[in-house]
Amino acid sequence: MIRERVADFLSVKYEKRLLVFDTSGFFNAFDYLGLLESEGFCVVPYTDVEAFRLRYEVEIKNSWEKWAVILTDDTYVPYDIRIRFYEVNLSLSAIFPKLDETAIARHSSDLEIISFTYDEVYSDKLYETQTEYFIEDKVFTKTNVKKFCDLVSASILPPDIGKAISYSEWFDIARLKASIEVYAAKVGISLDMSFVDDSFAQFALGDYQRLSGQTSSAAPTILPKVFDYIAKDKAALIVMDGMSLFDFNVLSRYFDGIEYELQCSYALIPSTTAISRQCLLSGKYPRQLENPFSLSKEEKGFYDAAAEHGYSKQQAAYIRGYNVQPSPFTKLLAVIINDIDDIVHGQQQGRPGMFNDITLLAKTGKLQALIRSLSKMGFTVYLTADHGNTLCRGIGSLRNVGVEVETKAKRMLILKDFADISNEVIENTVEYPAYYLDKNFRYLICKTGVSFDNKNNQVMTHGGITIDEVIVPFVKIKAVE
Repeated sequence: MIRERVADFLSVKYEKRLLVFDTSGFFNAFDYLGLLESEGFCVVPYTDVEAFRLRYEVEIKNSWEKWAVILTDDTYVPYDIRIRFYEVNLSLSAIFPKLDETAIARHSSDLEIISFTYDEVYSDKLYETQTEYFIEDKVFTKTNVKKFCDLVSASILPPDIGKAISYSEWFDIARLKASIEVYAAKVGISLDMSFVDDSFAQFALGDYQRLSGQTSSAAPTILPKVFDYIAKDKAALIVMDGMSLFDFNVLSRYFDGIEYELQCSYALIPSTTAISRQCLLSGKYPRQLENPFSLSKEEKGFYDAAAEHGYSKQQAAYIRGYNVQPSPFTKLLAVIINDIDDIVHGQQQGRPGMFNDITLLAKTGKLQALIRSLSKMGFTVYLTADHGNTLCRGIGSLRNVGVEVETKAKRMLILKDFADISNEVIENTVEYPAYYLDKNFRYLICKTGVSFDNKNNQVMTHGGITIDEVIVPFVKIKAVE
């Protein structure tokens, strides 16, 4: 859709040298740089006439490689170079010439579904109010959203089902799944995406164990690696307890004037706060924790990890809530926000309820104000979560069974020794292989869509191995207006 539309506009299948003029910041709306790289282009920013002249003469002029040169301002480009490139002026209005650019810019998070619907614009040009009307009364109708979601869900998994999906490919799938579920929740339709979770469960029970050995320059692959990633600058880490990619998709629509880079990380399994957030803040894996089933040592774990990374007690701070006033000496800050987890565990309206409640949270501006405040204090600001959440149906509560865990989540059961369990529990759970966990316990994880809540109650919860619970946003704030 949008990818194909931009690829056609850039003529990536036919041209080997592109000179792309992006003076309106189209890269903020769509990652065409990633598109170009995936099509085999060497992407080069054009910032200095003389420096580029040297590179052009030495590397590009006689090369058979594919080159894309990106200009984000009106820097002079010599004529002899320009004539050897295919020039493209890239902007929202160039990609959607029939729509008003100002109106589309307000919906930059929705370019995929706008592109899907664009061919139904039958006028030569719509003005701003007409474009808004088209988006609200055509793009976001239930019928159109359902068609769009069905198309995306049909192709969300690779066609070769026998091929293993890599950890980074699961990130892309998780983001795409979250985006269509936001649209479905917005217009009040339901989607059955359990097939994605069933496929992801195979990864969680298999290749997930290798994540501790994976490295990425873009983001920490798994939450215990967060410390290694952020402990370089004057850093502030905002941890939104329970925030899924769905929730961040809704929140970020209200990040006016906040430029960010969205990546993903893996939470710990079982995806409970006690286990996963302790690992996030301590830089340790569950089997290394003094008590992985309780949050009583969380703050101490953070300060110990800060000390191991060279921060003194005076330079590190652990704070809860939005009222953050660190000392001038603070160089590493952890801010814990419980709002989303509270919304999750009080939710009775499923995904539509989450959409509405997270929208209300976003409109308060509290998170945005915190980000701006920390940025003005000179912190490099990161935003992440300890786990996500998923929609479940209760199959009945369990009492006095297994090891008590400090959590509201009811998607898992931890057993000591050879405890007796019912056939119903066996039928509705899978035994997790205890990756990164204490092998002296058994871990039973609920299957997709069920939890140990009151029978037939619909709940939002966590603790399991679905993609929404395990893959969480990892966001770096790049700039604040």
